[in-house]
Formats: sequence, structure tokens, C-alpha cells
Amino acid sequence: MNSSKQTDILYVGSYTEIVAGDFGGHGKGISCYEFDAVNGELNLLNNQFQINPSYLSITSIMHSNNELENKSSKYLFAVSEVLASKKPVIHTYTINDIYALSLIDTKTIEGGCPCHIHYFKNIEGQSFTASACYETGNLVIHTINVEATANLNIHEPLNVYHKGSSQHPTRQTQAHAHCACFDAMSNKLLVCDLGLDQVKVYNVEINNDSFNAIEEQIILLPAGSGPRHICFDDNYSYGFIINELTGSVTIIKYSAEKNEYEIKGNFDETETKPVNIETDLGAAAIRVSKDAKFIYTSMRSDNTIRLFAFDPIAESLSYIASYPTQGRTPRDFTIDATGKWLLVAHQDSDTISIFNVNSYNGTLSFHKTVNDIDSPVCLAWLPK
Repeated sequence: MNSSKQTDILYVGSYTEIVAGDFGGHGKGISCYEFDAVNGELNLLNNQFQINPSYLSITSIMHSNNELENKSSKYLFAVSEVLASKKPVIHTYTINDIYALSLIDTKTIEGGCPCHIHYFKNIEGQSFTASACYETGNLVIHTINVEATANLNIHEPLNVYHKGSSQHPTRQTQAHAHCACFDAMSNKLLVCDLGLDQVKVYNVEINNDSFNAIEEQIILLPAGSGPRHICFDDNYSYGFIINELTGSVTIIKYSAEKNEYEIKGNFDETETKPVNIETDLGAAAIRVSKDAKFIYTSMRSDNTIRLFAFDPIAESLSYIASYPTQGRTPRDFTIDATGKWLLVAHQDSDTISIFNVNSYNGTLSFHKTVNDIDSPVCLAWLPK
């Protein structure tokens, strides 16, 4: 890597085979790219094959044993999104000095179609991964052994099954856990369930030999919303939920006094047609700018990125614009560390589009499309 450039390392997860029906892809697994933040260029460094690594979580862990004391190592956790009948797994990789991956741990998990994974450390210093299984509607939590390596091997995993349904006749006939995200401010794990129109709030803890995930709150969203993903601003002051079916964004805020989350409002693009019981707009991902002034969402229904302005005084969003992503089926997208670039992964056109971000007003201008990146669906930066 050219050290004279302002660069970051980006890992891209892709579908390598069909998951069900015609849904899936033909990617190469996990691809590693160098991103030139001066010129907005991607350069492929290496590939690591794995079946359907549709979501990745990367962390740097400081080790505390004598051999590795005061040394940090970087790890990548990846789900393999396949049906329960094919026995999904979670892979753990180490990342070496040239950014290649080495597999160090594989765990078969209970459930089907794990579509999200999140590494987190709670206030007590305990480390976990949480994986959401779409097909079977369950949450899988592993403890992480950070003494030597980041193996998932201290306790037997917890499996928490969600039950119920909501109004959409095909998408909400049962629970569909879709993401798990840890809130460092409240010390709680939030799990979006698309099938239930709920975000479940858990307290995850280890007491002696007891390992528990205690449900403390259910955040109820409007019927037919389909909560899919959640993100927080850098200070964890607000949470922003993207609702897949309606394309709306829900703002939540944690009240330490009440020890619960409060909904501050639901916001969408004002030109959207009225929703009905069968509305499915295919919203996919949500990101907040580093200064927390702008919210972006990806929309598969019309292949766009939507831009909203966030007003922390009014605790509300205002729709600004929609930008064509120059590709088909925008899934995950990400903003680089400089805040200057926004990159969009397109599942069905085998491309990543790069946009320049106006830091003053949040608007996007198309920069370029990178071709021949097969079936990309997840973008994850290597931490510095």
C-alpha cells in the first residue's frame, strides 16, 4: 500500500450462491479493497472465499494475557447466510499486516438465514457477538474469548426466539430478526424484528457462570413498518431505525431516568405514495453523518439514496432529496472516515458506486462506478 496516500481498508461481503428462490448472487466471498480517500478510488487487494458472507463485523481487540499483553489484533466476524437446512455458520478471521484473512474459528449456529452480525463490548468489559436470523426469527449471542484469540468459545451460545406476526400478508407472517446493534450509552442490545414491527431491547450480561439476555423493553413501531436496521450517532444520543416496508425512519432516544427508549417520531419522503397493508419499498440500510446533521437511507424499490436533515432541537427529520445510485438493488452503503465519500454496494448490478459528500448541506454528487464487484451486499471498514 502506498503510504503517501490517504487510504483506508474496506472489506466487502457478497452473496456467492442462491439463498432461496432467485435471491442470492455469484460473488467471491469477502473482498478486501484499499480506498484512496483523496481521489475516491478503490483498489482490490485480496479475496477470501466463504459461502454468502452477507454481513461482516470488524474489531480491534487488546489482549491481556502475558504473551500478548498490550498488543491489539484485528478480527473479522462473518455470517454465512443460508437456510437452516444447510446449517449456517459464523466464521472468525484474523487480519494480518497485509490485510489478508486467516480463518481461526467456525461455529455452526441454530437458526436460518443469519443476515446480520455485530461485535460489541459492554460497560462491564465483556465481549460478545450477536447474530440475527431472518428465516427463523431468532437472536444468537456468543461470548468472545479475548484472552488469547477472538474465538467464540467461553459459553454455549444463547438462542432467543422471537414469536408473533404483524400485518403484511407475506413479509410479516412470523418473526424475522434482521439486525442487532449495541447501544454504548444505555449498555443494551437492540434487535430489529421486521416480522413483528418491534425493536426488542436486551440486557446481556455474564454473572459468574450465568450468561443471560434479559428482555427489558419492546419498542412498538407502526404496523407494517418492518424495522430492518438501526444506527446511532457517534455520541449515542439518538438511534435511527430504517423501516424496510414503508421506507420510513424512526428516531428513538434513551432516557436514563426512565431506563427505557422513547420514540421521537416517524419520518419519510413526502412524495411517497400512501402505504397500505402490502407496501414493501425495500429500504435496506441507514447511516448518519459524523456530525449527526444528516441521515441517509438506501432504497431498493427505486435504486436511490435518500437524504434527510436531522434537527436535534426539534428531534425531527426533514426530507431533502433522493439520488439515483447508478446501479441495481442498493444494499449496504457506508461513509468513509473523512466524511467526504459515500460508497454504495449493488447486489444485482455487480458494482459499487462512489459519491462525493458535501459536508455543508449533506448533498451527494456522483463520482464513479466501480465495476466487476460481484453481488456486493456489505461494506465494513477496518478500524484504525
